[in-house]
Amino acid sequence: MAIEQSVLIVDDTPEMAGLLEAHLSSFGYDTQVASTGAQALDILQRGFRGPVLLDLRLPDYQNLDLFHEIQRLDPTIPVIIITAHGTVDLAVKATNQGAFDFLNKNDTLLERAHLATKNALDQLQLRRQLQELTGGQGGASPFPNIVTVAPNMLGLFRVMKQAADSQVTVLISGESGTGKELVAQALHTASSRGSGPFVAVNCAGIPETLLESELFGHEKGAFTGAVSRKIGKFEQAVGGTLFLDEVGELPLTLQPKLLRALQEREIERVGGARPIPVDVRIVCATNRDLDTEVEERRFREDLYYRLAVLPLEVPPLRDRPGDVLALAQHFLWFYSREEQKKFDGYEPEVLQLLSEHNFPGNVREIQNVVRHAVVLSTSKRIQVEDLPLSMRKGAQAFSADTSPGDWDVWVSSMLSNPEHIPSLEHLEDMVIKRALDICGGNLVRTARRLGISRATMYRRIDKMGWKRSK
Repeated sequence: MAIEQSVLIVDDTPEMAGLLEAHLSSFGYDTQVASTGAQALDILQRGFRGPVLLDLRLPDYQNLDLFHEIQRLDPTIPVIIITAHGTVDLAVKATNQGAFDFLNKNDTLLERAHLATKNALDQLQLRRQLQELTGGQGGASPFPNIVTVAPNMLGLFRVMKQAADSQVTVLISGESGTGKELVAQALHTASSRGSGPFVAVNCAGIPETLLESELFGHEKGAFTGAVSRKIGKFEQAVGGTLFLDEVGELPLTLQPKLLRALQEREIERVGGARPIPVDVRIVCATNRDLDTEVEERRFREDLYYRLAVLPLEVPPLRDRPGDVLALAQHFLWFYSREEQKKFDGYEPEVLQLLSEHNFPGNVREIQNVVRHAVVLSTSKRIQVEDLPLSMRKGAQAFSADTSPGDWDVWVSSMLSNPEHIPSLEHLEDMVIKRALDICGGNLVRTARRLGISRATMYRRIDKMGWKRSK
């Protein structure tokens, strides 16, 4: 059955199911109806892969049980939750755990059901296009919240799939903006703890004086201002996953307490007198080199080895071939839906600029670039002028006689915050490599254009471990 024309309605109320079926059929959709969870699963197991409109109150499945069954069967199936009074909180929880959308049973239900179904089908179409970009690698992604076609990311997926149901602590490393929290959320959702809470704490975003209470909680009267008991993030995450982002920023004074919590699986609130057991899986992330932090005594060695039982490294976007265009396509779909606009795609010049840009801000940067373009665009296709000014300036061609003022503008647009500043050696390596590319690998010509001697050029090539050509 063609995905584009298929929708499954799961509701045990004949009147509601009939209204939805008639309304969606009028738009040309091939509708199927199931009045129980068992009937719905039978249809899905026979190969149905369109959107599912799911009522949470069924005779044989309660709350989110059927939603989780559908996720386990195929996490790429878009599930649109239908909510009535008393199930809104569950619908919000389902959305946080990967449901596509939720609809209230009110006067706008039919209109919104059509829009949500159309958007869900657009997403399925995008996923099929992304699979085509990979050359047909694999089937459904085990982590549908992460958009990628890059071989090194697909390799990371294989490790994540093995790690998802383990209880070991995971340490995710990678540059800022690469999507470390998405990886943590994906591990949580794919694990047996997926129906439990996912609690995230940014260790760099909370003042040191408050961080202990935030993590472990406090008792009434523990300090000035502690007017009542507070439950900390560890206790909030019981039965689920606690994600410690930027764990490298954790103060040395708190590191022994975190180490004890990991070793003993129990905590003590600030001002508390008894240990409290906590069944929590810990996932951490850092953009710091913790090996260096340990060597320089800014991070405890014993805590580092306890956190890094299973290290995962998320590669930067510049090392993920194909992901720039795949992400650009994904974010165009996502933000056009959010802004209620319709686009046919990108102009070829825009795709060229995106392909050539280095994206030092990684996935977060391309996300911001596409959102900026979607908001500003007034045409059916994203134009060059829709891109942020820094992106357009960074794409300008500079020649040897470009004025110093123009170079200043270019450098300012490319280096917008401290995280974007590369080492001079790395910058020189990139310039030399690019110069070699456009000079056809001719070392003599490249050295002449760079204004350095042939001997210096040979030394730099040897140091970088590149093979000489001529």
